[in-house]
Amino acid sequence: MIESRHITNAYKNSVGLFIVFLFLATQSHALTELQFFQTDQRYDYRIALLSLAMEKTLKSHGPYILVPFNEVVTQQRGLHILKKNKGVNIAFLASNRDREKDFLSIKIPILRGILGYRVFLIKDLNEGKFSNIQSLQELKDTMVAGFGSQWADMAILTSNQLPVIGSVKYETLFGMLSKGRFDYFPRGINEAWLEIENKQNNYPRLIVEPSMALYYPYPVYFHVQKQNTPLAQRITQGLEIALQDGSFKALFLKFHKALIDRAQLSNRRFFVLDNPNLPPDTPHPDTSWWLPKGRLY
Repeated sequence: MIESRHITNAYKNSVGLFIVFLFLATQSHALTELQFFQTDQRYDYRIALLSLAMEKTLKSHGPYILVPFNEVVTQQRGLHILKKNKGVNIAFLASNRDREKDFLSIKIPILRGILGYRVFLIKDLNEGKFSNIQSLQELKDTMVAGFGSQWADMAILTSNQLPVIGSVKYETLFGMLSKGRFDYFPRGINEAWLEIENKQNNYPRLIVEPSMALYYPYPVYFHVQKQNTPLAQRITQGLEIALQDGSFKALFLKFHKALIDRAQLSNRRFFVLDNPNLPPDTPHPDTSWWLPKGRLY
């Protein structure tokens, strides 16, 4: 085994592996490089799933290596680099019309709908104010959200008339919330508690609001360059094998079950938002792995 040239600490810690770099006995296939710009802890599961899909196709397609991009970039910059094929050839992002037009989307939802269920990061002093809100209109009238200005679901919040303040930089949103620049930061169930733990030293007054949540349809796919059909076909084949043999589900639950349990979704009021930016034929993600009744809203 030859060690990879690059590997994020987050991936080492969460997955417990080095990047797979295997040569088959025949060595009849060229090495496939998967170059990605999303490297912080939020993406550990997506990186692990990509690795799983590639492992499932080792015999048929040959060895691979995962190569994190060598600098931190904004989402918009990363997608530009992907589109131009300048050191990035895959991204793992939520879908919308523009992304499906610009990239080849592998339409197997990798997060099984979980990212569309949004709880709120808030300051602990404001918990009582949120507990009194009973409707989406009250939320709109009394609270201001903070969000990433380049994220695909920023347009969902604004199209549903939710007051929102944007920031290009993900890290600055926590400081802005702590300073009262806005009232709440909607986060996926898979993100909120991990972020609270990671930011505890710098922002000890931030908590996850316990009584409500947003929902909007928000499928997350792997995306590659339009012309990179071979890579898309390999990842599709690998994901389908992992679905059939149960390893996809096992990996999803390994990363998410404890967070889902912690969210206590059945005890929350859900406010449903429209997502006008999805292609009209987008199916609702299958949430049966983690929501026994399919959906809560």
